[in-house]
Amino acid sequence: MGDRLARFLRRYFLWWLLACYGLAAVWPKPGLVMRRWEWSPTGFDQVPFSLPLLLLAVMLFSAAILTDVSQVRIISRHPLVLAAALAAVWLGPALVVLVAGAIVPLAVDGAATAGLLVGLALVAAMPVANSSVAWTQSANGNLGLGIALVVLSILLSPWITPSLLTLLGMSLSEGERAYCEALVNQFSGVFFIIWVILPTAAGFFCRYLLTPGRVAAAGCWFTLASTAALLLLNYINSALAFPEIRQSTTVLLLATAILAILLSVVGLCFGWLIAWLVRLKPETRTALVFGLSMKHTGLALILAGAVLSREPLAILMIVLATLVQHLMAALVHWFMQRGASAVKEV
Repeated sequence: MGDRLARFLRRYFLWWLLACYGLAAVWPKPGLVMRRWEWSPTGFDQVPFSLPLLLLAVMLFSAAILTDVSQVRIISRHPLVLAAALAAVWLGPALVVLVAGAIVPLAVDGAATAGLLVGLALVAAMPVANSSVAWTQSANGNLGLGIALVVLSILLSPWITPSLLTLLGMSLSEGERAYCEALVNQFSGVFFIIWVILPTAAGFFCRYLLTPGRVAAAGCWFTLASTAALLLLNYINSALAFPEIRQSTTVLLLATAILAILLSVVGLCFGWLIAWLVRLKPETRTALVFGLSMKHTGLALILAGAVLSREPLAILMIVLATLVQHLMAALVHWFMQRGASAVKEV
């Protein structure tokens, strides 16, 4: 039962995601109510408990408990490829932010784009998305490399993400720079330890206690929990952003969509470029393409909700980035399957 539900949810994930966006557009009130659910235990006033944060913890815990760390050993065969890929995780998107920071204010009124570039910078600074592993596995890619990109980018993010946000903020306006500084403050310290490090460590520890065999038997339920948490998180944040963006111009919305597409496309290009330069096997190239084109937008939504709640364009940027990266992954997957079918026919 659980396995069938997990496969059904994964297979039609894009449609479920679109349904969440549609629901947020026509019926945002439940999302706004859930967003206000908050509890501050004694001694933890600076790190309140809320539904979005609990959803993030569920996603990180589920991803960690389903991660077969033994497969990460395969990276010893491609240490230079892994190093280049980890650099590209942040380098490619950072270039998009720098170019957008110079062009967007010239093309669109600077006051109207408030929060847009900050949302773009926030997504660019995120580690690799857990969902990239599922796409890699579906396309018969190098699963060990896909897992390594996720695990190592998350482990490196406490140092790289704040530094990158600070650097990218220097290329933006003064107001946007202030938002970047606030995001850095939110990302570091107690918040990151409680809501990112602890759930991830707990997931790995529980996998060790339960043994991989038992985890595999119950893996479908963790997949269901993680996917449902991501969908609900997107609904809650979309409920905040969508009602506010109805007043935005078509040009502004188009610019947001283009930036979301570019963010994913640059990752695809870097993945193909590294694979071409090093002459990698198709399965390794597959892992690179999915890993470099998909960002951990769930974490980005949490940070945006805490710091950028008054900037709906920032949240819209992240929401669209979530949708676009899955659309691009589906498109790449289709091309790969089509190419594999053509080879078999020959």
